[in-house]
Amino acid sequence: MRQSFPPEGKRPIELDKQTSKSFAKIQERMKQVPAEIAELSVQLAKRGWYLWMDMPFTFLYAIRRALNEKRFQIVDAVLMNYFKKENRRIESIMLESFPNRAAILKPAFRAHRKKDYSLSVPVFLSQADGICSELVGVGLYSRRKGSPQTASATDRFTGSDFMSSLLEPLRVAGALNAFEDERHQYPDVLNRHEVLHGKSVDYATPVNSFRAFSLLAYVGSALVTAKEYQGFRDEQDSQDNQSSKE
Repeated sequence: MRQSFPPEGKRPIELDKQTSKSFAKIQERMKQVPAEIAELSVQLAKRGWYLWMDMPFTFLYAIRRALNEKRFQIVDAVLMNYFKKENRRIESIMLESFPNRAAILKPAFRAHRKKDYSLSVPVFLSQADGICSELVGVGLYSRRKGSPQTASATDRFTGSDFMSSLLEPLRVAGALNAFEDERHQYPDVLNRHEVLHGKSVDYATPVNSFRAFSLLAYVGSALVTAKEYQGFRDEQDSQDNQSSKE
């Protein structure tokens, strides 16, 4: 796919009739991907799970099938296994991206690996909140008139339909930031308020720690990528405007 988009200034790749036809089908299929990813990411958020930017499409669509079939135990098991395998790499990226938080994140990652979930879960949840506030100026769990404040805070990331689709969980209320009268909608899913305010005493489970880990990874990858991409687009627009004036 990448080779089908020639670098600027280079002559376009000439494709034979059959290849051109196949490529046109791929392009048409790719137009559907943002909406599908948006739907999937919201479905997962309602189960307390969040996407990591490096997840393969084949993996995501396999999870999508399991969700649609309501095979939630399989979804939990597969995602736990994925994040267990990617644990060290995600940890390394997070520490590199947020060195000012290393003194807090390192013990939390260590506690997670040692299965000390009573410590890892609340730190992952609180640090995801702090990182979100650092990157977009509002808390991850804040809501105004029922709607997440992250919804309006992420409206400026408009450069890409795909990027926008990945941020969809930040535009809808889910299990993590559910109000007291909404908790019945997510009876078996982690709730941030109950954990961080000391109401829950049974949150220290493997699945909850991996869910909180996925949230931290999501906030630290999706929002960083969105800001970088938007910054690139803004710079390009500025250069284009400057060129037009000249």
